[in-house]
Amino acid sequence: MGKSELSELLRRSRVARGESLRAAARNLGVDASYLSRVESGGRRPSDELQQQIGAYYGLRDDDVTLAVGSVPSDVIEILQRNPHLIETLRGQYGQPG
Repeated sequence: MGKSELSELLRRSRVARGESLRAAARNLGVDASYLSRVESGGRRPSDELQQQIGAYYGLRDDDVTLAVGSVPSDVIEILQRNPHLIETLRGQYGQPG
């Protein structure tokens, strides 16, 4: 799987708190080896853990969702109702489709 934005975000947030991996795992209610795999990019966290991570580290839900590589559900709904916005976004901010 490799490093992901989430693994970097999670590690930075934990280190900024001066917290060990074991302490963070204990406080999040997960096994330290599982959290280690999430931080290394080898495991994608459950939706529940994503929410816990956001709340625990004071991160916005959207930041965690995007770091995982997902798109917030409200944004998906907007794009489904307005598919022309996809090309507009690509033209303004990204690569052509």
